[in-house]
Amino acid sequence: MTGQRAAAEPYATRFETEVTSIDGRRVWLERSHFYGASSGQPADRGTIADIEVSDVRLVDGEQVHVLAEEPSFRPGHRVLCSVDRSFRMYCMRAHTASHVLVGTARRLLEDATYAGLEISPETVQVDLETNATVDDETLIELDETITRVIWESRPVSWDDVSIAEAREREEVALNPEVDAAVVEKGRVRLVTIEAENDRQNRSRFAGATGAADPWDVSACGGTHVRNTREIGPVTVLGSSSPAEDVTRIEFAVGPQAIDRRTAEKRAAFAATAALNVDLEEVGDELERL
Repeated sequence: MTGQRAAAEPYATRFETEVTSIDGRRVWLERSHFYGASSGQPADRGTIADIEVSDVRLVDGEQVHVLAEEPSFRPGHRVLCSVDRSFRMYCMRAHTASHVLVGTARRLLEDATYAGLEISPETVQVDLETNATVDDETLIELDETITRVIWESRPVSWDDVSIAEAREREEVALNPEVDAAVVEKGRVRLVTIEAENDRQNRSRFAGATGAADPWDVSACGGTHVRNTREIGPVTVLGSSSPAEDVTRIEFAVGPQAIDRRTAEKRAAFAATAALNVDLEEVGDELERL
């Protein structure tokens, strides 16, 4: 198995295991389903024997669990562990949404390639290397396409293959510098968002043969949901340029996305009332004024 156990079994949030080592507040477990921060995804939250886990660090391929206080248990003891399911699911949804965005960007933006990810509790940032200009209309198209891919309920899967096989597959987004953390013993972990069977979508994004390719295949060590419909509400917030030829797309997932959509709808209703026109005519009326 390449990568962390949490990434391979993301829905497992309660488990019992043996403590193998303790150093102050740092704890090592025989088997851990806690996710150690990596691949742009933050560490899991939760408890070990009812003691809060304040951090999980990945050191030499092992999870080091940092507790909020020194434990009373000792090496050799068996402990009940609980991963905060709400935060785990948020990260799973956010990380999968980032793959949907990357697949969308590769279709809508010139020579776009993945360059980095940062998941925070409030927003998600995806960095893309591209020469394309990302204006408001592009952001709207990104938002619309991401929403459609989520609605289409595309299957999501993960597996590990040899690096040689990954490099031979044209659809695989593999960046050796960004993806070094997901390579282990000559194998790389790939996360795939499958093709969708809808004819209209296939005609728009199909290749020369008319067959729909997987929406995205990327080397990744994070946790993901099994189907895009589990992602839930997503809304694109904006873009910036943190470096030359790098475009950063920021979006929100879940409650934060709902809050943003609510604010946008209020603004839209206020504009229609102030201008005394239908929503579809707001842009033209503002331009006229």
